[in-house]
Amino acid sequence: MRQRTKPEKTADKSADSKQQQHGQQSAGGSWCYAMIFVVLLVMGIVVYFLSSLNSPGPDDGPQYTGVYAVNNELQKARRIFEGQIVGPESFAVDKDGYLYTGLVDGRLVKIDLQKETYTLVTRMGDPPYDKCGMISMIPHCGRPLGMAWLKNGKLLVVDSDKGLNLVNTTTGEKEILFDTNTSEDINCKVFNNPVVLSNGSVFVSCMSIDFGLHEILDESFPLFEYLWNPSPTNASGMLLHYNPTTGKMVVVEGHDLLTANGVAISSNEAFIIVAEMVGRRISQYHLKGPKKGKWDVFLSNLPGVIDNITPSKKYGGFWVSVTRLWPGVLMDFSSYQSWVQSIMAKLQLTTTLHHPDISHTILLLVDDEGKVVRSLHEPTGKVLDEVTEAFEMDDEIIIGSYSRPYLSRVKF
Repeated sequence: MRQRTKPEKTADKSADSKQQQHGQQSAGGSWCYAMIFVVLLVMGIVVYFLSSLNSPGPDDGPQYTGVYAVNNELQKARRIFEGQIVGPESFAVDKDGYLYTGLVDGRLVKIDLQKETYTLVTRMGDPPYDKCGMISMIPHCGRPLGMAWLKNGKLLVVDSDKGLNLVNTTTGEKEILFDTNTSEDINCKVFNNPVVLSNGSVFVSCMSIDFGLHEILDESFPLFEYLWNPSPTNASGMLLHYNPTTGKMVVVEGHDLLTANGVAISSNEAFIIVAEMVGRRISQYHLKGPKKGKWDVFLSNLPGVIDNITPSKKYGGFWVSVTRLWPGVLMDFSSYQSWVQSIMAKLQLTTTLHHPDISHTILLLVDDEGKVVRSLHEPTGKVLDEVTEAFEMDDEIIIGSYSRPYLSRVKF
């Protein structure tokens, strides 16, 4: 009997041991979940109170009131060329009223808005073209972004990878004005948007010195973290100055730009303003006056990621494109607090909390003093869900996008 009872006792002890281990694991799991809950609760409380001291957006953030009050003005927009072109990012118009824009596949096209037709001017890249339009092919096919006319009648086209190019819009011939790949002094991975002064000099924004556009847009790239979190990496944007007489390009020193994007110049050429996507602000560089050569903040705490800036001939000032809305107080605070970022990353909450509202787009009209005087909204995303540029032509605004398969026009 004793020989039989020993195995039974051993089995009982083994069962007891497993029950104890299971209890410890359960307790450990419960403790872990409790700690996560406490951390989230404390983080939420701290973020709420601290961020309330400095609201991330105008008029108490998402409560769009006053000049930011939500309306449906952009729902009046009408799409053209739907399914025929993709990503008409930025625009230029010639003396005959023809519109020019660059597409995601590297094409530069000429548009007749009256007939609503378009023709090919040239391609920024080299053959073969069969895979152009794919993100990975941007270095080969090119991606024309901002553009502006030079005094010689040629169109200056800024290609994200290929730098500054001159295009004869009649013949389609193109030549490289400045190529970062052959420059030892300028390291720019993404050229973006230009302005041309009356003396012929060119200022152009550089979005990043660390990543090419094909890398930033790749699915594996942490795009939202890059856009929403100011850091030394995405603060590597620059404003560049090209001197056509010497052929030299230099960095405009004095300010690290957070993902530099749209650029515009005041009507009297007293200053240049540069959109900083990540910073949700517009910085101002003075060309004349007592602040010549100095930087200022022109406008800050904008309600989202800002893209291109264009002058308004009808109202004066500038149109500012807001392509994505700022997702809230938690995002704004976590963007500047490394400890919050660390906790969020460990709890795998970064993607969830950092995903913005991409359905609501806005155009802001800003005067020369940096004051928002009007806003046009599309809050549903059904007509427009991406706005990169507002380009005035007569009594309407031509609206661009980076990746949408159409061009939009709206009366104003």
